[in-house]
Order: sequence, then C-alpha cells, then structure tokens
Amino acid sequence: MEPVKWNYFQFRKTHQYPIYIRFKAEDVNTKYTHLLNELGFTLLTELETKKISLEKINTRILTVQPASARIQQQINGSDLLDKYGMESLSVQLGTLVYTLRKVGLMGLPHGKTIWDLALHSEIIHTDKMVGLRIMLVRFLSQALSYEGVLSYWGTVKDDAIITMKQSQSFGEAVFIDPVKKIIFSNGGEVKLPQHLKIIRKDKEMKTPTNMTREDLIGFMSVSTCLLSFQGITNAMKKSILDLSLNASGSFAVTEASEINL
Repeated sequence: MEPVKWNYFQFRKTHQYPIYIRFKAEDVNTKYTHLLNELGFTLLTELETKKISLEKINTRILTVQPASARIQQQINGSDLLDKYGMESLSVQLGTLVYTLRKVGLMGLPHGKTIWDLALHSEIIHTDKMVGLRIMLVRFLSQALSYEGVLSYWGTVKDDAIITMKQSQSFGEAVFIDPVKKIIFSNGGEVKLPQHLKIIRKDKEMKTPTNMTREDLIGFMSVSTCLLSFQGITNAMKKSILDLSLNASGSFAVTEASEINL
C-alpha cells in the first residue's frame, strides 16, 4: 500500500503562522483551493511540508477528510430535535467538538497539534461552501486565540472594520493581530492603523451613534468568531484592552435614515 500523499496549506505563510490545513491529494478540488486562497492559505511544496515543526506549542494542523457513514449521520442531525440551530458545540470523550449541520464536524482537542474536520458528502455543492467557510473561520479563530488574534464576522472598508452578523457576512471574517499590527480579510491584508475604527452593521441605528470605550470592550469581547465554553483567552483579553486605548466604535446608520438626511 502506497503512503498517503497530503497537500498542506499554510495560513498567511509570509507571516509564519504555524497554522495548517491538509487534504489528501485526491480530495483537493478547485472549489477548495479557491476558498483556501480567499482565507489566506498557501499551498506548500513537499520540501516546505517536511519543515513543519510539530514541537511548537501553537502549531495546529487541521486534517480534512470525507465523513464516515456514522459521522455523516451525526452531521445531518434532525430538523425537529436540533435545539441549537445550525451550529453546536459539545464535549465528546473529553474533546471539544464543533458541528455545523449538513456541512461538517470538527474535533478540537485541547493542547493537541492535529485536529480533524469530517465533511459531508455533498459539501462541494455551492450552497454548502459558505458553510465550509464558516467552519474554517471557526478553526482559525480557535487556533489563533492563544496568540491574541481577534476575529469578527465582517469586512474591511476605507480603513475601517465593518462588523456584521454571521448571516450578513456569508462567512466572511476579519482577523486582527495587534502584535504583528496587521488586519486580514478576504481582500488581503492592511496595516493596523494607529486609530482603529469599528463600525457595527449588526445593529444599525437611525442616527449616528458612538460607543463608549466600555461598550467597545464589551462588544469586542463577546462578538468574536471564537466558540468556547471558557470564553475568550487571556491573550485575546489583553489584545482587546490594548486596542481599545486607540480605537473607536460606532453603529452604522440604516439606509432608510441615510436617504432621509
């Protein structure tokens, strides 16, 4: 039997994040690679793959494979019995498990290097690719949380971060790294400005309304893409407090209100 050939992709390779996704070579298709490119992943050469250090404490490798029949049944769930909507978080045999119904199931074992994502057999359908994007953002949010990287559903526009509800963003997210002073989004990367502007589009107002620093800290703490029973990490708390010193938050004005102005 020939050894399994894996294709490894690294997150934001130029910035040397030890975060990787791997697929069996025969499972990779253009829809996957297009999505990975949007999220900032780069395909590694065989030589680069051999240099991946499994000893680094924050190294994370997400192994993506088709779900078995048993796991697929769990992914499908039940429209009548599912109390948590499309997404759910649970602990199974001591491992944190995140499920996005009809898309995939992901195991996130604490302190382990190798994580697993089992995908539904119909994942390559276009309408399910948004679900895969959401799952990969959840993976990145978890994997980067101990480095103080913050993530929010939304986009970057005119040097401001526009935050949204997940359903509004179609899975698009923004990642803020205060240490490297960079903001990542589907549009690429921009330098973190000295004064960060955050505009909330998840709760629009009729008139322009600014947030107090305390409100901004509260919003940034509870609205991240990280799913966890323990809440945000200490590194994320520090990032939020540091950013709030030179940041402003405001609510977007509804389109109807803009027309009446």
